[in-house]
This record gives sequence, C-alpha cells and structure tokens, in this order.
Amino acid sequence: MGRTASVRILSSALITLLVSSPALAAPHPITPQDISGLRQVSDAQIAPDGHQILYSRITPSSHTAPTAPELWAVTPRSHAEPKQLRGTLTGDHQPRWSPDGATLALLRTHATGTARGARLVLLDIKSGKTRTIPGLTGTPVTFTWAPDGSSIAIITHEAPPALPHNATEEGRSGTSHLILLDVGTLKTRTVPTPDPFVFDVDWGPKGQCLIIRSGKEGGLEYYWYRSTQSVIKPDGTVLYTLPGHATAVHASFSPDGSTVVYGYFSEDGIDGLVGTVDLATGKREPIASAWGGAILRAAWDTDGHGLTVLGFKGVETHLAHVAFDHASTAEPTEIATVMGEVFSFSRDKSGDIALTASTRTTPDEVWLYHKGHGQQLTHSNPGVDQWPLGEQRIIHWKAKDGLDLSGILVLPPDAKPHQPMPLFVQIHGGPLEAWYDGWLGSWHNWARMLASHGIAVFMPNPRGSEGGGPAFSAANRGDWGGKDYQDILSGVDHLEKDGIADPARLALGGWSYGGFMGMWAAGHNDRFKTLIAGAGIADLMTMAMSTDVGLSFIPPYFGDPLTHQSDYSAHSPLSFVQNVSVPVLLLHGDADTRVPTIQSRLFYAALHESGKTTRFIHYPGAPHWFGGSVGLDTEIDVQQQVLSWLQKYL
Repeated sequence: MGRTASVRILSSALITLLVSSPALAAPHPITPQDISGLRQVSDAQIAPDGHQILYSRITPSSHTAPTAPELWAVTPRSHAEPKQLRGTLTGDHQPRWSPDGATLALLRTHATGTARGARLVLLDIKSGKTRTIPGLTGTPVTFTWAPDGSSIAIITHEAPPALPHNATEEGRSGTSHLILLDVGTLKTRTVPTPDPFVFDVDWGPKGQCLIIRSGKEGGLEYYWYRSTQSVIKPDGTVLYTLPGHATAVHASFSPDGSTVVYGYFSEDGIDGLVGTVDLATGKREPIASAWGGAILRAAWDTDGHGLTVLGFKGVETHLAHVAFDHASTAEPTEIATVMGEVFSFSRDKSGDIALTASTRTTPDEVWLYHKGHGQQLTHSNPGVDQWPLGEQRIIHWKAKDGLDLSGILVLPPDAKPHQPMPLFVQIHGGPLEAWYDGWLGSWHNWARMLASHGIAVFMPNPRGSEGGGPAFSAANRGDWGGKDYQDILSGVDHLEKDGIADPARLALGGWSYGGFMGMWAAGHNDRFKTLIAGAGIADLMTMAMSTDVGLSFIPPYFGDPLTHQSDYSAHSPLSFVQNVSVPVLLLHGDADTRVPTIQSRLFYAALHESGKTTRFIHYPGAPHWFGGSVGLDTEIDVQQQVLSWLQKYL
C-alpha cells in the first residue's frame, strides 16, 4: 500500500561506470544512464562571414549538481573536427559575435557555478586573448552588440540586500540595470528605464535608440506574462510604448528603423502572438494570422522586405519566410522543415542559418541551412546510432467533435504489425506546450527509453496545445480535463482500432500539466491500469494562489479564483480522488516554486489515507524543471522510477 519515500540515490561508482563515456552503444534496452549521459548541444551562433559556428556543449559528469557548459566551434567549410574554442573556459556561455566577427562577447561563470559569479568577457578571436569587463553594477544576464560594434547594451541583476537571520520576503527580487559599455574604452553608464526591471534589449539600426522589455517587478509573472516593450533613447527617454503585454519573444527593429517585430499576448491572455508595429502610425499587425500555427521567432531580412520566421504547426517545426508587405495575411513560404524543439537561430550576412536541431534518431546537433538545404555539422553522440530504436511516426485522428488532432507514436524496436502492445500515453506540460517530432529522450521525455523496453509511447497534442493557432490554444479555456482529456482518449481509441494498443495494458502520465492530467485521469478512469504524475497540479485554487508565475497563469483559463471557486474545484483532480482505483506514482522536486510540492503532497495524503496504492518520490533541492538544474543522480532516478513502476503495474 501507500508509502512515502525520499530520493533513492544510486551508487555513484555504478553511475560513473555507466555514464563515463557519453552515448556509448546500448546493445541492451536503453537505460536512464544512457539517456542522461548524452552530450547536450545548444545555442548555435554563426560568425557574420559564416566561417565558424560556436555552440554550447555539456558532457554530463556531475552526480549531484549541474555540469557546466563549454564553448565549442565547428567550421562548416572544412572537414576539421569540432573543438573547444581557444581562450574559453568551462562555464563560459552565451557567445555573441561582434558585427565584424573579430571579437566575441560571452558570459563567464566563476568556478562556484553560481549566477552570482558571472562576468562579461570580450575574446579576441585572432589572438585568443580576453578582457573581463570591470565595475558592472550587478551580475550580467544578457547583452547585445550595437550595429557598429562600438557599444554593448548589458542587462544586469542585483540581488536584494540580505535580511537578518537568513529571512526571505515574498516579492523581494532585487533590481536590474541597463548598462551601455563603450567597447574601446570599457567605460560604462547606466540608462534609466521606464520600469525597475529589464528583461531584454536590442538596438535600433543606427544605434540611436533601443527597444527594451521591462516590468514593474522582477519575478517570473512579469518576465513571462506582464512585461512591456518600449523604444527608448540611449539617455532613457521613452519614445514609444508598444501595445499589449509582451511575451518573451525577442523584439527587433526593421533595417530602416520604422517598424518593430515583437511578441505579445492575445486578448484572453493565453496564447502568444508575433506581430509588427509601425512606429509612425501605431498600427499593429500579426504575422501569418491565417497560418494556423505558432511563430516562435522572427528576424528581419537585411533589405527589410521580409522576415525569416521559426514556426511550429501540429508536431513539426518550420523555417519559413514571410513577405513584409503581406505579413499579416500571407502564408509563410517554407524554407525547410526542422526536427525537434527549436526556439532560436542565427544568420550570417549571406542569409545562411545556424541552429541546433535533432532527428528522430539523433539528439540535438548543430545544423547549417543554405538556401533551404540542411547539413548536420556535429556528431556529439556517435554511439546513439547503435541504440535499439523502433519506428517513430506522426499520428492523425479526429476528436469526438470532429476537430483534427495530431501526435507522435514511438514503437518498440521489435514491434510487429497487428500485434497489440502495452501503451504509455505521455502528456506534455503547459497546457500551452506541445510534443515536437524529433529526438524523444530526456529526463522528462521517456519515449525512447520506454519503447526499447517493449512499451509503445503515444504523445498527443490535444486542444489547448501550442501549434494549432490561437483558437486551438484557447480551446480548453475553463475546461482542463474536459475535452482535452477526451481528445487524448480518442487518440487511444484510434490506436486500439489500428491494432497497436492493447486495451488491457494502458497507462498515462507526464510532467507539469502532464502531471495534472495523470492525476485527473486517475479520478476519471475506466481503462488505464496505472497513472504517473510528475510535478502535477492537484488543486487549482491553491496552485493559482501559490505559483511563482502569479495570477497570470491559471486565471486566464478559469477567472478570478476568489470569485470562481466552484469552477476551480470542478476541474481539480483532488475533487475526484475518491474515485481512484489504480496505482498512482507521484514525483516532485522539493524546491519547485512553479507547481509547489504541496500539490503532490495533497494528492498523496488523500490516496494514502484512503488506502490506495501509491508512492510519492520527492527530490531535495530540485526545482520544477530538472534539466540543467540537478545532477545525474536525480535525472537518472526519475526515469528509473517511471520504468520500474510501469514494469510492475503495466
């Protein structure tokens, strides 16, 4: 019966043996150690002349803390192997080229590995010599070069003064500063900003103005939901405030400075849109409003006649082009379909695009796109091509009300046609997130590992997911666990009808919103043998009032929690816990402020006290998102708990 447990730490000696060589061939079923030992590649930055691409690479090695990144370089037009960039140190990150390509600016983290130790460093590419920028007020968190390379705009964060007796105060998040650095003299000056906290910055085409994203407070609610975009002079004078609450999409000026492209929230506060604003007329137009997907990033062409965009639709990521004179209504012109979760790209002066992307059989690597043709430049995990990987395919089906839906199916390597198999339904977070077709193996993405152990994995994008347009994204408003849950079930019906899923061996689970759905399914279940809830939401009322993203997350879906208590209760899994009749596994980080750990504690207590079969595993010091925040031991254990639970109860 139910019992609580703290994190079970595997033997360090055993883990060291298993992950000491990243991505070793896995002749046996893929293990959690295999997955967590994969090298991680991100943040591809191409030089202005295209001769070199820099990227961040992590080779996981620390068992109890995150492993620091290294900066590596690959030369597209040579056959030389990638190598660590000369003049850089372990912990260096966020590399950004000067406009002439002669200098690199980066953030250098001290050996402590803490953000407080970060410094801004200028690296001369030719000599490998570095200069550390002295005297900055606060810790640099992001920066951008001026178009002529003479200055850098830097955003720093300054922690609040310590309170007596190590006390903490809610809402006390320090201050931020916008600082302009003269690259030649290394002199700095602070620019006044309209709000106390600055999150992002970019320059106008001639360096005569900047666009900043700022907020009245420094927490995640303002960073994600309640920030504002403003155009300011270098002396801080506000020239223009863009309409609406901004999203975290990076804003930028057109080459002539007349127009800005930026991200903003839909009127209901749920979906993020990307549009342009004419600074002379104030007219705002969304980009590709009829496309039916989501624009994740947009960058101006050098002539200002169009935008290169990174978009997502269904389960697929696209590089595309939008003509500026028809940006609102034009269908994006496809450049290339890119696989995996891709959120950014960089371009050289010729228009070649560098990014990190995956395939169905390889984790993220550096890719170069030239006139729509993609070339993989790095092979950081060569042993993966020996892993037992089954077929991965895109699945399409219709909801009960006729809505078109899509998802991904990952099959075991020994799957046979018309031979039903056990099926795990993994639900993504959000709900405004999605599963992307590409590599599906990580601490929270269990598809490849489970499939290699004989369990097919179905990953649906029900209504409310990203990638179906604003109406689709808001289609679960006021209805978490309603039609979105029915969309999932209709997808399972589709797989049963096709002879893929064994109706007697079904399980469901996920992380964050996927954890909510695991809890919800547990109380509304007549077909799943077991449920798994990672960082799930049990009670919407307490979640809305305690999450670190404030009242901007759940209230757009359900209204004011103080005046809509019955709606919150009707869609809370805790209200239906008495209906649970199958084993439930709960996983959570003890330091989770996004979905506070009390959510799993509430659900566990209700299950345990009523004699249900359950386990609650919680991880000391782990936040909501484990990736990049914990050591190998924790990542491995999460996956092992999931695998062991399904092997026992599915």
